Amino acid sequence: MVKKTKADALKTRQHLIETAITQFALRGVGNTTLNDIADAANVTRGAIYWHFENKNQLFNELWLQQPALRDLIQDRLTSYPGDNPLQDLREKLVAGLQYIAENPRQQALLQILYHKCEFHNGMTSEQEIREKIGFSHQTMRELLQQCMAKNLISISLDLDVILIILHGSFSGIVKNWLMNPASYDLYNQAPVLVDNVLRMLSPEGCVMQLMQSDNCVEEA
Repeated sequence: MVKKTKADALKTRQHLIETAITQFALRGVGNTTLNDIADAANVTRGAIYWHFENKNQLFNELWLQQPALRDLIQDRLTSYPGDNPLQDLREKLVAGLQYIAENPRQQALLQILYHKCEFHNGMTSEQEIREKIGFSHQTMRELLQQCMAKNLISISLDLDVILIILHGSFSGIVKNWLMNPASYDLYNQAPVLVDNVLRMLSPEGCVMQLMQSDNCVEEA
């Protein structure tokens, strides 16, 4: 019998995590057992219990190792941070939606979060998961503050209220799209979706002109 190496064990563990993501997204977390995951991964039941004591531990581990959305989209960003914070915010939001639209694994994770999980004690909290897998609350606040400082958006806006609206808007876009991905083309419509959400921040319509000019405030 060939003795398994540490690398083999880590590979099996990751395979179980990836299989769990697929099964949770398909069946729902509550309806999926460790045996279901072992069967789908084509490993023995003993193998899964060797790596994970229970389903909560497996559930928590998959979120613990998941990179934040802001890190996953970093190489898609082209604007120079600080040059135009409104353009920076727009680009991050578009890149985030497009990453979700073309990445099945990210879609499965969001499917679990929005449609396939009932949270209880012992599980990573819904709030923690949202902070990691969604648009960064702190980053959005900082960019909006920079926009105000540069008069790119109305300085009379209540940032706490605006952040609630922005998060609700983009969570709703993704959540509804996941229910029926064929209903619209999220990837190609991401720019116009973002522009229309951000338009409420700028009565002068600067957001709609971002692709044409970065100097709309000066021209207004």
